[in-house]
Amino acid sequence: MGTIWVRSFSGGLDVRRIAETSAGGTLLLGRDGHINRGEEFEQRSTFQQQYVLPLGTTKGFAGTPAGIFVFGHQASQTGIPAGVSYQQIAAPSGAALVAVPYATLYQGKLLVLGEFADGTTYVFYDGTRVSDVNAPPNANPLDVPTALLTYRQKAFVTAGASLYNSAILDPLDFGAGSGVGTAVIDMSTHAEGAEALTGIARYDDFAAIFSRNVIQIWFLDPDPALSRQVQVLNNTGALAPRSITQFGDGDVFYLDRSGVRSLRARDSSNSAATTDIGSAIDPLLRGYLDDADPSVMRAAQGLIEPRDGRFWLLLGGTIYVLSFFRASKVSAWTTYEPGFTVDSMFVRDEVVWLRSGDTLYTFGDINGAPVYDSSVQAECWLPYLDADQPFRGKNLEAVDAALRGEWEIRIGMDLAAPEVSDLVARVDATTYNQQRIRTRGKATHFSLRFKARAPASPTAPAIISSCVMHFERDAQEDSG
Repeated sequence: MGTIWVRSFSGGLDVRRIAETSAGGTLLLGRDGHINRGEEFEQRSTFQQQYVLPLGTTKGFAGTPAGIFVFGHQASQTGIPAGVSYQQIAAPSGAALVAVPYATLYQGKLLVLGEFADGTTYVFYDGTRVSDVNAPPNANPLDVPTALLTYRQKAFVTAGASLYNSAILDPLDFGAGSGVGTAVIDMSTHAEGAEALTGIARYDDFAAIFSRNVIQIWFLDPDPALSRQVQVLNNTGALAPRSITQFGDGDVFYLDRSGVRSLRARDSSNSAATTDIGSAIDPLLRGYLDDADPSVMRAAQGLIEPRDGRFWLLLGGTIYVLSFFRASKVSAWTTYEPGFTVDSMFVRDEVVWLRSGDTLYTFGDINGAPVYDSSVQAECWLPYLDADQPFRGKNLEAVDAALRGEWEIRIGMDLAAPEVSDLVARVDATTYNQQRIRTRGKATHFSLRFKARAPASPTAPAIISSCVMHFERDAQEDSG
C-alpha cells in the first residue's frame, strides 16, 4: 500500500502553479483560517460586534490613548454610544464630510484627513483644520493630501508631487507661524514618476516616499537644509496610501500593481530593495486589480495584527493574511471573509477594530482575546497530489488526519472539475491511533479538503496539523 503524507501546511495559499502540479504543504484554498507557528492550518477568531452608531451621520474612525473616535462635519452628534467619542472636522465651505481617508497620531492626538462633498480634502489636528497658507491644499489647490506621517517631531503630508512638513512640535504651522523646520520638497524634481505621491512611511532611519511607479528613500533632517535623497527605486510603488504598512524596523509592505511587495534592506549597507513577499497570491491580486475600480484600489488598507504579528491587507471584501514567522520558517498566505463589508480598520491597545457602515467590530473580544465558534467554517484545500506518479492510476483506500475540533473531510478526484468533491467523513479527533477512515475512489490525483464545523472549545480553535492518504496501485495498470 502506498501513502501520500502531508506533514505540514507551511506553504499556505499558493496559486502560482496549476492545481495538479502544486507542492504538498501548499493550499489551493485557505479561507477563514491561517497558518500558525507549528505549520498547521488554524481556524480564525470571530469578529465581535461592539457598537452601533447613529445611522449615516458619522464617517471614519480612529483610536487614541483616550479612546475610539468617529467624525462628522456637525458641531455635535447625538446618539453616539458610550465608549465612542465624536470629533468635528469641518470644511471652510460647510460641505458635508464624506470620508476620512487617513488618520494617525501626533502627541497622542488625532492627525487626520477629511474629504468633503465639494471635492476638497483638508488636514486636521485634534479637530482643528490646518489653515496655514503654506499647507496643502491652501498652498496649491491641486495638491490634494493623500497621506500623513509623524516623524522627527514634525507632521509630514504627501500631496500632489510635494512633501510638506510642519514646524517642529507644531503640526498646525507649515511656515506661516513662528515655528522652525518647515519645508516643501517637490519630489517630481528628484525622480521621474513622482508627480502624484501616494504615501509615506518610516524606513529604518529614513523615510520612504511612494508614488505609483517610483519610491524615493530620503534622509529627512529636522533642519530641512540637511535633508537629502538617498536612493530611488524605479518601476515599483504603492497604489493605496493605507496599504503602506511598516512591518518591524526594516520592512515596509505595500500594494503594488504587481501584487504585495516588501521594501527592505538588501545588505548591511541598508540600501533598499523590493522583495516579492506576496508572490504566492500575486495571480489572485492581479486578477482582481485588473478589473477593480480605482476607488477600490485606493481604499486598500494594511495593518499588523498585534496578537500574532500577522500582516492583513484589506482589498475589496477580502482580508489577505500573511503569517510570517522567521523562527518557524513560515511565510504563508490565507484569506479571511468577515461576512460584512469592511470600510476601514485600525489597531488600538492590542485590539483590531473594524468599521462596517455604522457598526464597529473587534477581532476577538473587546480586549483582543480570540473567540471561536461554529460560525467560522475555516476551509482549506490541498493540491491534487500524485505520490510522484502522476501517470499512474491509484485506488484510494483510507484517509488519516491529526486535528483538533470537528472537521468535515472531502476529497476531489477530477482534475477537470476542481469544484467537485465527495464527502468522506466528519471527525473530531486524530485518527492515527484509531481505525482509518475508509473510503473508495480511483484517480491519478487526490485533493483532500477540510472544513471546520466546530472549534476545539470557545477558547481553542479547530486545527488541521497533518494528513495521510492510503492507496493501492491500480492492479489492471500494473498487469497492463
